[in-house]
Amino acid sequence: MQDAKGAVDQGVSVQTDARVSAGAAPVDADRVQEIRQALREGSYPLVPFQITDAIIAARHMLSDAR
Repeated sequence: MQDAKGAVDQGVSVQTDARVSAGAAPVDADRVQEIRQALREGSYPLVPFQITDAIIAARHMLSDAR
């Protein structure tokens, strides 16, 4: 069955947070504050390999979207 936008219903139910529906990103503000504090204190674990891997993956995702 297709809806008005052409999406096909295959019996999968998806629950969407109201913030996502409203266009806001689902962000845990408390967690963001904890990370910022850890960065300021120099106690946040930065792993160069993981950062590099994430940048490369993001680049591939962006180039595939074109």
